[in-house]
Amino acid sequence: MDYPQGKDFTDLETLQLAYDRLRHQAQHQAAFLGTASHELRSPINQIISLHQLILEDLCESPAEEREFIAQANQAIQTVLKNLDLLITLSKLDIGALHPQLAPTLLQPLITRVQRMIEMQCINRHCRLMVGPVEATLQVQTDSAWLEQALVMLIEAALAQGSPQISLTVSEDPTTGSVALHVGTNPGEAPPSATATLSPEFRYQLAARLAPHLGAVLEFLGPAETPRNLLCLKLPRPAN
Repeated sequence: MDYPQGKDFTDLETLQLAYDRLRHQAQHQAAFLGTASHELRSPINQIISLHQLILEDLCESPAEEREFIAQANQAIQTVLKNLDLLITLSKLDIGALHPQLAPTLLQPLITRVQRMIEMQCINRHCRLMVGPVEATLQVQTDSAWLEQALVMLIEAALAQGSPQISLTVSEDPTTGSVALHVGTNPGEAPPSATATLSPEFRYQLAARLAPHLGAVLEFLGPAETPRNLLCLKLPRPAN
């Protein structure tokens, strides 16, 4: 019998391993698409419900009608923002978009992330603690996308109702990598008037984005709450 890569059974085992890996990736992709569809349906259903109230003249006053229109507009903006993110991630996956990996100073990047997210933290009564970062510390990554990933992880913790979030940086001399730790205290998420991405889906998006940044995202928390401690490992620039 002629085998695809010769008569050596080792080749067959290699092919089987590759097939199993591709099948696992396909299953993971299908599950991700299913979750993405569900996440997008939530704000769309909200828009339909709000419009239905207006069309059936169920608003108590013109002011309430304007409020519903404003909520529907905010929800559709959420849908568009999420669609843009999913489209960009798909371009990264198929190679149509390439991150610009370059030596990046961490200190100014984390300062920008802190400024981008601090108002959300204040509005949700969450304390954001950022540890000191060495001024000369660099990683090899795409700075814009790393900012997006960190904001996404912090927003996920906020959506879970965490009252305190910490962002710290440490160096691993054994691997030559830099670890960004996101730690949270458990909390109960308050109800939101506008549908947003669930915390779990935000973690999934960040996990899909990490490899494109040359990074590895690990969940280090206890089994019952693994998302309470995250570690984003990034390589140092080559000398």
